[in-house]
Amino acid sequence: MSNDSLFETTGRVFFTRDHIKRLEKDINIAGVNMPADSFAGYVALNIIISTIFLTLLILLFPPSNNLLTEIINEYVELPFVLIAIFVLIVSFMTTYLVTMALLSTYLVMKADERRDKLENSLPDFLMLVASNIKAGMALDQAMWYSAKPEFLVLSVEVRKIIKSSFSGETLGDTLDTLSGRFDSKVFKRTILLLKQASATGGELTDVLERTSDDVRNTIIMKKEIAASLVLYEIFVLFAAVVGTPFLFAVASKLVQVFEKIGPQVSGGVSGQTGGPFTTFSNVSSFSGPVISSADFFWFSIPTIFITALISSFIVSVIKSGSKSAGMKYFPFVLLTAYFVYWLVINVVDSLFAAIA
Repeated sequence: MSNDSLFETTGRVFFTRDHIKRLEKDINIAGVNMPADSFAGYVALNIIISTIFLTLLILLFPPSNNLLTEIINEYVELPFVLIAIFVLIVSFMTTYLVTMALLSTYLVMKADERRDKLENSLPDFLMLVASNIKAGMALDQAMWYSAKPEFLVLSVEVRKIIKSSFSGETLGDTLDTLSGRFDSKVFKRTILLLKQASATGGELTDVLERTSDDVRNTIIMKKEIAASLVLYEIFVLFAAVVGTPFLFAVASKLVQVFEKIGPQVSGGVSGQTGGPFTTFSNVSSFSGPVISSADFFWFSIPTIFITALISSFIVSVIKSGSKSAGMKYFPFVLLTAYFVYWLVINVVDSLFAAIA
């Protein structure tokens, strides 16, 4: 059995036909030149192998195995077989969710990258097609000869798809296939205009030239809007990278200070009958903060994560109009925020140590 047939069989076993159809659309938009069945099987095999590896790592590595056994035995006594099954299920769910999240992010980022390259080269491509039509070529021939290397991904897709119209497929179906290779509203509308003009006998050159001007103006407008909103991007990034971790680090140190002085203040006040503390009746009952410094630390870590994620999406929407592109900024924002958090904690600790 070849690798392709193995992947196809695995994909059909683990994914339904509807899932494979949706996956086929996503990988076509992302430019992945692989059958949907084989791609689904490749993903499924990776999930299975990763699940087995993670399960064996947890069960056979003594520190993790002992820690897991202690945690489970605190609540219920289970034999090793049931613990192994539980670890296998949790490993599978974790691996599946992580793989699907990474796969979706990869496909979306590839689709956005292809869309940006397409829209940047589309105006010049349409003008060249219009020139070839004026020279006496049919629309499919004009598109074929206009697919120059400088148009990058658009040239590759046009040369790969438009040639099917030379072998008997209708031009409308060919244009629909070409439109489905990109996640671009501008390109889909352009293809729709070409189909309507071709079917109704409209002046294709005028349609192409006007569409080229509209696309170019749209691109220029997007860039102007993005440039005018740079200040908002800086503000959002500063809040996520510097402001949030700085405030959490200072608050964490403040909680630690209250933990130390709380019992001392309570004990000192309870033994006094006068002095300045007698003015405040609630001071004697103060025994420290409501939450511990450890609880606050575990609260701040996921909060910084969520703040970095949302901030990345906001910056992406401001910059490019697509929230999915925020995953490109998220690792940088997250790592920088955690670094600032760690740095401020250490600086504050050193300052308090010097004062003490």
